[in-house]
Amino acid sequence: MKNKNNMADISMELLQSEQKSWRLLDNALNDANGKNISFGRYMNDKYNMNNDELANEVSESLAVLILLKDHVKEIR
Repeated sequence: MKNKNNMADISMELLQSEQKSWRLLDNALNDANGKNISFGRYMNDKYNMNNDELANEVSESLAVLILLKDHVKEIR
């Protein structure tokens, strides 16, 4: 779903599920000495969020805050 700024909207449940999946992927890549991708880049690319601030954020915590601010919408 896209909002008025042409950025994707996601639910809180999807954010939590994706964060858990990303952590498993990140841990597997660390164990295999693979190339890691930040959570912000992962979410921006996967959901085509068109958010440069999110794509460039390397901190998982700050990426979550950006997602909460700009992309997580309450389902009513």
